[in-house]
Amino acid sequence: MSYKGIDVSHYNAPIDWSKVKGQIDFAILKLGNIGDSRKFWLDDTFEKNYAECKKYGIPIGVYLYCYSNDPSNAKAAGIEVAKYLTNKTLELPVYIDMEDNEIKPEGKKKLTEIVIEFNTEIEKSGKWAGVYANLDWYKNYLEKSKLIPRFTSWIAHIDYTKNQNKYEGKYDMFQYSWKGKVNGITGNNGDVDMNILYRDLFKEINQNITQAPKPAQKSIDEIAQEVINGQWGNGENRKTKLTNAGYNYAEVQDKVNQILKTKQSEYYKPCNQNEKSIVDALSSIGVNNSFQNRKKIAAANGVYGYIGSYSQNERLLAKLKAGRLKKV
Repeated sequence: MSYKGIDVSHYNAPIDWSKVKGQIDFAILKLGNIGDSRKFWLDDTFEKNYAECKKYGIPIGVYLYCYSNDPSNAKAAGIEVAKYLTNKTLELPVYIDMEDNEIKPEGKKKLTEIVIEFNTEIEKSGKWAGVYANLDWYKNYLEKSKLIPRFTSWIAHIDYTKNQNKYEGKYDMFQYSWKGKVNGITGNNGDVDMNILYRDLFKEINQNITQAPKPAQKSIDEIAQEVINGQWGNGENRKTKLTNAGYNYAEVQDKVNQILKTKQSEYYKPCNQNEKSIVDALSSIGVNNSFQNRKKIAAANGVYGYIGSYSQNERLLAKLKAGRLKKV
């Protein structure tokens, strides 16, 4: 059995949900956007759409358009979104919408990490998490093998053959049209995205059935790198977190020390945590702080097109404080 639904945002306003009810089985509402400098901001029509769907008994999920190009920022956004949704009841998952052209250059590995970091925070809050992407993104910009087994999946592919069963068994939901017509929706020239849900997520979520087996524990090498990146805290807090997650703290810490010992010659030694500028910080550890040398350092550390802007310098300073600024 499949279910018919729509996804809507402020572009579709105004919506008369009293008319929409009865024509669809569900609606996926745009909750908002996630990014880097602004971690999470709300879609203008979400609260109204949410209230109306609840009023008329329309099952809902939500999606967030992703502008973020950094996994740590996606994680922070996930925390904010989860907090916002604390008192909201959803019958369907929270989806991260991966389609923005500006973040494509980050590459498959990093874009996949963005999805995982965001969705993990959503799952921690007790809600289901999913990923929305078009066929091109699933093929070329996301590591599908890491995402499909773990999160519920939603694919967009405008199928002019009108074959709504095209992706049954491959993805959980299929967005097959951007120009559907539903009585009660007049915004965006009356066009609305149409979807077919193959999987009975209503039942699974309602019964709190685990959406997928828990992913296998990460390797010691992976966890050690996460520790080095600051994702597991410090001191006793780190030890507690690792132990509670089922990892051998001593084994992980030994690997961390081994990696740092091997790589310490590749990075500048950390500067004082109180340093306020990259210029002063580099000088404090005896490194040439001229613009030309900073430009070389920036390029070596993934900060391209360096012009000495505040945000670029902040990224370099953060890396230096963490002992992760590569030498040139």
